[in-house]
Amino acid sequence: MTGDNQNQQLLVLEAALRAGISWLDTAAGYGAGKSEEAIGIALQKLGHPAVNIATKVRLAPEQLNKPLEAVRDSVFASLKRLKRSSCDLLYLHNAITPATADIAASVGLNEVLKPHGILDAMLQMREEGLVKHLAITATGVPECNLAVLETGKVHAMQIPFHLLNPSAAIKVPDGVVEMDYQMQIPRARAMGVRVFAIRVLAGGALAMQPPSAHTLTTPYFPLALFQKDCERAGKLLQHLPKGMSLPEAAIRFVLGFPEVDCVLLGLGNQTDVETLGRCNLAGPLQEGLQKGILQQALNQS
Repeated sequence: MTGDNQNQQLLVLEAALRAGISWLDTAAGYGAGKSEEAIGIALQKLGHPAVNIATKVRLAPEQLNKPLEAVRDSVFASLKRLKRSSCDLLYLHNAITPATADIAASVGLNEVLKPHGILDAMLQMREEGLVKHLAITATGVPECNLAVLETGKVHAMQIPFHLLNPSAAIKVPDGVVEMDYQMQIPRARAMGVRVFAIRVLAGGALAMQPPSAHTLTTPYFPLALFQKDCERAGKLLQHLPKGMSLPEAAIRFVLGFPEVDCVLLGLGNQTDVETLGRCNLAGPLQEGLQKGILQQALNQS
């Protein structure tokens, strides 16, 4: 939804709604606001159908001394682009780490939890009726993420979870994955927190796609990781049943975890929507097949 073809965007969104997709996930940072703007225009043309919309706020280091002002400005700008008076879910899009800038664009845990900090600013947006629920992007240090969830003030998290790195839900061998998410999914669900799985296709590696423009420039999931994941994904092909594609295996793998409430996928065209619909209808992989594919994925170094 960050391109300029509004007709294509409208067709994709229309197909998604027909397929029963009810969550639309976007962010101020996706295409520097283009994604939100495109969704707002498309939904307006479709007569403002009933959908849930999640968007995100990411704070820069210079904004941390005035988090309420930064969060409010970001939310107002997002809602204006989306042509809505409120959104259903607002994520803190910064990774959360022990100290600010421990990793790319991360904020320190204290900046989130201190009085009049980021979490208080997000809670104020809820009090003002601009957002309904709050969430975090769990790409930082697991114990920092869980410390925020333990406040009971955050309702959901999104976390990378895919066939090549399933560590958010299961224990994985040392040295196999680039980031061990330390089984945060069951730990979050034990607190009553909803879980949204992201990077289900490993940034396109599990679809055997070339790197996107975002992959070529992002500091969060860099090109070297994408190339490594592509190599690992290619080795999995020979272990799939005849007629099953890698994207199907990857999506149905995640669907096999009842702790995951929602699978978030980028839908660039109507074919993507149809693929997701077929996978949803097919349901999770059979237990034996899932274990076999996962074993092959985790045996690779």
